[in-house]
Amino acid sequence: MRRPLFAATLAVLLLTGGWWAWNATARPQVDVAVAVVDFGPVAVPVTRVVALRNRGRAPLHVAGISTSCGCTTAAVDITTVPPGRAARLTITFDPDAHGPEEGPASHAVYVRTNDPGLPEAEIEVRAVVVKRASQ
Repeated sequence: MRRPLFAATLAVLLLTGGWWAWNATARPQVDVAVAVVDFGPVAVPVTRVVALRNRGRAPLHVAGISTSCGCTTAAVDITTVPPGRAARLTITFDPDAHGPEEGPASHAVYVRTNDPGLPEAEIEVRAVVVKRASQ
């Protein structure tokens, strides 16, 4: 009579312990859909939306977003991304804010998260600034 009770108790402990071990290793994992956003030749502000996915098993928290130049802006639609879901990261490049120079431009968007493996993801933003003709 005692063996079935022991076996059942052991099974519950092992299953519960297995859940705790799985849960203890649950962590967020950021995955940016692209490493480079290339706008090509631009004379007016342009925008692109990039998926910011959470491939982990815990909520991904976006702690902050910054850019390397005032001509590039970025914003995310949600700051907590559930496991298996994605946020929309909107990146805008404004050639008028870049300055009077024409030619290639390369900047970066930095996304800081609670992913222990990649606390700061970087997306390169490229464009070729073409000034509009005077009207």
